[in-house]
Amino acid sequence: MAILPGIFLVLFITIVAGVVAYVGDRVGHQVGRRRLTLFGLRPKYTSTIVAVGTGMLIALSVTVAALIASEFVRTAFFRLGEINARIHSLQVQAAAQEQELKTTRNRRLVLSKFAPIYVNFVVLNRDQALPDQLKILSEFYDETVRSANARFTKGPYALTPITKTSSEPGVHDLLKKQLADIADLELLTPVLLLPVADQNLFRGDHLSFSFEQYADKRLAHAGEILASIDVRGGSEANFGDLIAAARQVMATRGVPAVFLEVPFGNGAQASAITQQLAHARGKYRIVAKAVDDVFPHTTTLRLDFGFSSAK
Repeated sequence: MAILPGIFLVLFITIVAGVVAYVGDRVGHQVGRRRLTLFGLRPKYTSTIVAVGTGMLIALSVTVAALIASEFVRTAFFRLGEINARIHSLQVQAAAQEQELKTTRNRRLVLSKFAPIYVNFVVLNRDQALPDQLKILSEFYDETVRSANARFTKGPYALTPITKTSSEPGVHDLLKKQLADIADLELLTPVLLLPVADQNLFRGDHLSFSFEQYADKRLAHAGEILASIDVRGGSEANFGDLIAAARQVMATRGVPAVFLEVPFGNGAQASAITQQLAHARGKYRIVAKAVDDVFPHTTTLRLDFGFSSAK
């Protein structure tokens, strides 16, 4: 049934064109019959002008009718260049993904892009002098390299180790650029930097990473409700779904995903709610609340659970 709108559009345009053609024919007939003139021209030239004008009016009417009746036509007229550019961009992305998929089929992927390569992080305060920030970041870079080399150059990873230190010109310049990028953001809060893989890494690749940055501001208040589910008395509550919803909320707000992998839910509260719900009747709401203030540097999301009658 998807073709029906197109059929109706064609019929509508045909009717509009027919009406305009009929009006033009009637006007031309009257001009010829009464031997009217336009701009002092002879009647036959006037008839020609009327005929040409009618044709132009038909084209204009059909175009306007199509633009009014169809969003697709408006898009084709006014956004075709933008759409073609978008299609080209998507085709390039698809080709790159296809190439990456072929590579993945032939080699063993050991680290996905954006996967954390070190369990630690560093927080830079905005009131620190730039040389002090550079010193802290340089030390953290070297610490990350030592940890990543120790972990990912053996066992199932077998990546080629990083040999450069923060004191080498290339690395030193990259660290300074990282700080310059942070300064350009003009953030008023501290900034958390987390080392992550900067590309998909396959067995035997050179180990490499970059720093993902997060504004280290409060993202949730202690006691704030992050998620809720409605349940019926006598049924079982799915605390897994509730925790997953709370995790998604905090990920959207800016908590690094690695810090949300193993959230802590208050088991005693969940058990008590489960027992109450088993003997209850009616509709109830279970909520997940942040135990503490939550920042990007909060390494474990801790949740309390609440239980109340739902209106």
